[in-house]
Amino acid sequence: MLKDIPLSQLAVGMYVECYGDGSFQNPRRTLREFIHSPEKIRELAREGVASVTIDDSKSLAGPTPAGERRRANKPPDTEKPRRAYEHCLLHVLDVMDKVRRGCEVDFSDSYTAVDQLMAGVDENPAHMTLLAKLRHFDDYTFRHSLNVSLLSIIFAKHLGMQGDDLRRLAFAGLYHDVGKFRVPVEILNKPGRLSDREFAVMKDHSRLGFELLRGHPGTDKEILLGVLHHHERYDGTGYPLQVGQEGRDRFSPIISIVDIFDALTSRRSYKLASTPHDALKAMFCWRNETFPPGMLEKFVECFGVYPPGTFVRLTDQTHGLVVEARPESPARPVVKVNFSRRLQPMLPKLVDLSATPKSAQGGVDIEACLDPGELNITLERFI
Repeated sequence: MLKDIPLSQLAVGMYVECYGDGSFQNPRRTLREFIHSPEKIRELAREGVASVTIDDSKSLAGPTPAGERRRANKPPDTEKPRRAYEHCLLHVLDVMDKVRRGCEVDFSDSYTAVDQLMAGVDENPAHMTLLAKLRHFDDYTFRHSLNVSLLSIIFAKHLGMQGDDLRRLAFAGLYHDVGKFRVPVEILNKPGRLSDREFAVMKDHSRLGFELLRGHPGTDKEILLGVLHHHERYDGTGYPLQVGQEGRDRFSPIISIVDIFDALTSRRSYKLASTPHDALKAMFCWRNETFPPGMLEKFVECFGVYPPGTFVRLTDQTHGLVVEARPESPARPVVKVNFSRRLQPMLPKLVDLSATPKSAQGGVDIEACLDPGELNITLERFI
């Protein structure tokens, strides 16, 4: 049964058929989906929507009295991590812009941003990982720096790093690519393969970053070497110094593996993103040359065979987003099932595969990893 209600009564679980009165100023818009989160309600409010048409027969919640709306819209525990991520992104944008313009930068101020990032990881590491992997390509260069810092924190904690070491690693990850902002923009943003000359200029970014940070308060030797060595490889074929494993510091192997994973799973103006699962498969082909023995296996322990951000089809033909890894069961993560077998939005449910029987025992497994972009699905709205 269709019913018009004011936006103040809209609640999570309701199925919205449409909104708008059909006038020129307020055209009727078809939605036909469940309200999955309070953020969707806030999004409609920002659009100026005053009322919506719900389908009572499909909704899983009744209209909410206006006096109870505040409780219904209480921000979930993902809000603090999201705010921490966005605040750090704004800080990175400001710093990198100053570097690009040749302005003086006090890099020590960045430790406040690093502390917020670490607090976000402590609050909800799974959601912070999702924020790192769900994004648009147009601001890749900035977000990549932030994501490398974020994912390095999570991975290093899994390896047992803590305290000030973890904080300094996060700083090194945040500025591992700062030298790119001294590379000519036409090379940095070239939509295609670089020439040998251009690639030689690009490869100089790790040395440029080292020089930019050297001498600044709070940037000790280990941070500087993490920046300088993050493109070095285990077999000595990296750059700029080809030092191999024996000459490397503690930070750069962690930054390096995260850097490659984030780059492979990011959409760029000239390439599509690999799924996180496919990125890991590619990285396993390089593990004996690129990464120290056992390092990639530890990475999989931390983030899982199907890392957060992977869009999957289950054997019951429903679809969903991997939202959390289970280190004790890397191939059976937590999946937020958002879509039916026909890829129609549905009220989400969490399926912890590590606590669910396999399909052979009447349960469910991951059947396939899919590219949501090819399916015209924007996952950000469902997390």
